Amino acid sequence: MKKLKFNILIITLFSVFSCADLDLQPTEAISGASVWKDLNLIELYVNDRYRELPHGFTQYAGGLRFTGITDESYHMHEPHHLDKYTQGSLTSGSLSNFYWGGFWLEAYTAIRNNNIFLEKRGGYTGGEAEKNRVKTLTAEIRFLRAFFYTELISRYGDVPLIEKPFDLNSDFDVQRIPVNDCVTFIVKELDLAIADLPNKADSMGNNFGRITKGAAIGLKIRALLFNASPLFNTTNDNSRWQLVSDACEQLFALNQYSLSSDYKGLFLNAKDSEVIFFKQFMNQFGPNNPIDILSDFYYHADYAGGHRIDEWRFPNGDGGWLSENPRQDFVDEYETITGKIPVIGYTGAVNNLQPRLNPALSPGEYAPNKPYNNRDPRLDYSIYHDETKFKDRSLEFWAGGKDSRTSVDNSNNGSKLGYGISKSLDESWSTKLTISNSKQPWIFMRLAEFYLTYAEAQFQLGQTGTAVDYVNRIRSRTGVNMPAITSSGDLLAKIKHERKIELAFEGNRWYDVRRWKDAEIEFAKDIVGVEVIKNPGSGVKTYRYFYFDGAKGKRLFPAYQSLFPIPIEEIRKSDLEQNTGYD
Repeated sequence: MKKLKFNILIITLFSVFSCADLDLQPTEAISGASVWKDLNLIELYVNDRYRELPHGFTQYAGGLRFTGITDESYHMHEPHHLDKYTQGSLTSGSLSNFYWGGFWLEAYTAIRNNNIFLEKRGGYTGGEAEKNRVKTLTAEIRFLRAFFYTELISRYGDVPLIEKPFDLNSDFDVQRIPVNDCVTFIVKELDLAIADLPNKADSMGNNFGRITKGAAIGLKIRALLFNASPLFNTTNDNSRWQLVSDACEQLFALNQYSLSSDYKGLFLNAKDSEVIFFKQFMNQFGPNNPIDILSDFYYHADYAGGHRIDEWRFPNGDGGWLSENPRQDFVDEYETITGKIPVIGYTGAVNNLQPRLNPALSPGEYAPNKPYNNRDPRLDYSIYHDETKFKDRSLEFWAGGKDSRTSVDNSNNGSKLGYGISKSLDESWSTKLTISNSKQPWIFMRLAEFYLTYAEAQFQLGQTGTAVDYVNRIRSRTGVNMPAITSSGDLLAKIKHERKIELAFEGNRWYDVRRWKDAEIEFAKDIVGVEVIKNPGSGVKTYRYFYFDGAKGKRLFPAYQSLFPIPIEEIRKSDLEQNTGYD
């Protein structure tokens, strides 16, 4: 059994001083014992735990902003950090803690704080209504602890399972527990939480944004999905897929969520009918993590009340940095409105590639000189490109255009691949605002994800008709209206493809491809970009496709990178056995 020796400097949450001659509590201090007897202080303690939730906008170590290390996009401002992963050379010591190793510390710090609450909450002796409130807060803490354990197993596999805070008499030699046992613990905790959490309708007003039954069931589904997928389900135990299916049906039975009719707008509206769990940002500014000040504050500050995703993803013509560039080969995956992938590959010289058109296309279904016409509407909802309507103008990606790398202003922030991410952008944001922080919520969970999870589980259980139905519910929604899929051919590939498109740039792709054990192929594909060329006389545009960096073979993904290495600091201070491939 793998073992981890935790050499922990135990930091007590509250320091309580006593004096034999004077038994008075200073008026400016709050003792640890006082906290757990005061409902207001208990609630403040729980509120502070919400701040520990990572989000997918401007964090890396604890966040979910993984699009730049998948086949979705290229992060043009930080390849010197991310190339270690995308080129297959990740080690436990080759990258800074901020990008990779830091989540281990962040997660176990949060788990320690949750464990403190669960140990101390029994000291409260209020009335019945107040005790019920503590019961709900306890359910929230159980969810938060389960959230971090779910994230840990998804990154590292087997991890230490710590249920109580350490003290001076604790045994710091703890084992790495198998994923299946961790998931059993997570599900047990979430079932306890579900019983005491409110429904969505009861979490409005002052409770808006707090954890609900739906969020807890959604997290339960995610944990079970990891455990059922090939990365961890090495014996193909179908009973694990039945558990996923049952949990999805438990969520649907709440009858509290529905698919949005506004695909583009739902990412700006935490009250949308599809949203299940999210992180909101309040009117507070400045870093809440002192580590940021000591490291890379300007680029990656963990803002207490905002984030900078609009600045990072806006077109350079509007003052943005356009940091993450969607790849042409990802754009190609968006179907025509007739349900066909138009481009299936490239041939020719690396700097002048020729698209290989799908032979199943009928005349008029796809025009190479108008490549964005007649496409799945989710392409324009998720990605902006030349001629996209943005704010009050059309974007100009052609050489010399306002949004190109040869523009008059801000040219260094022009896209290197010809695209930008529009999903979740708030077009009302501007560099001219006095306070430029962005406020849109990070959507952790929405109903479409679980429809697709249910479809995948039903496929694995042999219920292909149900699987097709739930995929088509998403494709047929208002504002998307894509043609239905059928069960003919490779249905699992169709489900994976729908998940790729529907959940693009939301953080899911990195988790999905690894759990499917497809990363060796999908994440090893070379990057294709596009240059828009505008004839200065006629205004006619043509498109030159190229392999980024002028060569093939730039991407590599060894199978062992499906799990992160245990941080080298933990290896050095313990007898922990490293994950395979990082020795």
